[in-house]
Amino acid sequence: MSAGGPEIVIMIAPVHDCLNPVKIEPGGKGIDPSSLRWILNPYDAFALEEALRIRDVIPGTRVRVMAMASSDSEEVVRGCLAVGADEALRIWDNGMEGSDSYATATVLAAALRKQSFDLVLCGWRRADLDHGQVGPALAEILDLPQVTGARKIEPVDNNTRILVDKRVPGYLTKLSSPLPALVTMEKGQVLRYPSLAGRHRAARTEIPCLGLDTVGLREENVGASGSITRLERFTPPKPTRRSAMASTSGTMTAAARLQRIMGGGVQEKKDSKIWECPDEPSVKKVAEHIVKEKMLTF
Repeated sequence: MSAGGPEIVIMIAPVHDCLNPVKIEPGGKGIDPSSLRWILNPYDAFALEEALRIRDVIPGTRVRVMAMASSDSEEVVRGCLAVGADEALRIWDNGMEGSDSYATATVLAAALRKQSFDLVLCGWRRADLDHGQVGPALAEILDLPQVTGARKIEPVDNNTRILVDKRVPGYLTKLSSPLPALVTMEKGQVLRYPSLAGRHRAARTEIPCLGLDTVGLREENVGASGSITRLERFTPPKPTRRSAMASTSGTMTAAARLQRIMGGGVQEKKDSKIWECPDEPSVKKVAEHIVKEKMLTF
């Protein structure tokens, strides 16, 4: 516990900007690095803002961001310093490439054991890979109480416990946990904008980078060797059928576009079979057809 406030560590993950197209490497085992553009995981941004809001209320709170990321995404870490984080730390070694959720949690846990902390915050899932495993795995490895899918955190009892608002289907409940603890954020306040002074401070700040030797791990603990899952291949999503609105030509008149949309787009309307049954033989014929086509079984 820092003087007057808790020490909060936010685990951040640089993720690929989904608005930027990606290219899959030949063989389908990975994504072409040259096509990636890194941004802060949106759920981690909720966690960072929640830590900064706690610091606004409790003087003496220290906010530290930590990322297992290569130098290509260092600007994402600096962005966290620009909005107000007090410290930043990056963990990377070439042997960490290809780590799954478990191996990633192993690395982060080894780094955390060498630091002091009261509260660990994470986003509840990654926006690119769409899994939410690192936070809970990290809590299990460090034997920390955990609350997942939180929306608000409030330190109480002289900063020895926290009250956490958590959504369950149909309800918003409040849970209590002693510190140290780990919380994953599902939703929260939008991350504040960086100030000009914050940008200058972030640009001048040296961000330490810890390797395998520093955190006390070996190559067999990380990367593909330390992972318990295996990636078979990446495949691009199958193209979806264009909607009636998207399939209309820009050269068509408004009346023609409306007619195509009302008619189901480029698809031709199927002729429906409607039989009139003015007498008993007609009814019998329709009934025989229904039974023959197995439209109705007895």
